[in-house]
Amino acid sequence: MVKSFSRPLKMLGLAAMVSLAALSAQAQPAPGPGMPPPPHEMRGGPGHHPMGLMDARLMKEAGVSDAQRAQIKQIFDAARNDLKGQRDTERQLHERLHALFLAPTVDANAVEQARQQLSAQREVASKRLSLAMIDASRVLTPEQRAKLSELSKQRREKMKEHMQERMQHWKDRKVQGGNPDNPVPKPFTDR
Repeated sequence: MVKSFSRPLKMLGLAAMVSLAALSAQAQPAPGPGMPPPPHEMRGGPGHHPMGLMDARLMKEAGVSDAQRAQIKQIFDAARNDLKGQRDTERQLHERLHALFLAPTVDANAVEQARQQLSAQREVASKRLSLAMIDASRVLTPEQRAKLSELSKQRREKMKEHMQERMQHWKDRKVQGGNPDNPVPKPFTDR
């Protein structure tokens, strides 16, 4: 039984759920008169963070079997292994761009060439990840994908509420001049 996944695997899972949401949106009927458009997460739109595919707890809640989880893990492990070299190449391209911009004279042609190479690297990674997401989506039933999408949406909403509460807490703290239980010391010049 798979209990937890590494951070890179979770990131692959994020991208996987975006693809799955996009695939499920294709299976939805077109909005007709009186029907609202599908929500953003069904269109793969903004704010969609699909952790559900690789999150063991959400997968369990969605009724994903241990065998299915093992298959999905194998799919994303293979994708991660295929993309290991990509990360090094991408890092080297970023370093090259950085060096090009720090040069006394910026060579526009060299910058454009490096940008195109970086873009091509990202395209290769995106294509490989899309293939992994398609393979993973075939392991799950439509009901499981829908349940994962719903659970993921609920998690995003909870996280959004939590972040808003935290932001309000910090705003309130700033307005009140800090936390009286843990005051910020005054500068030495004011003592």
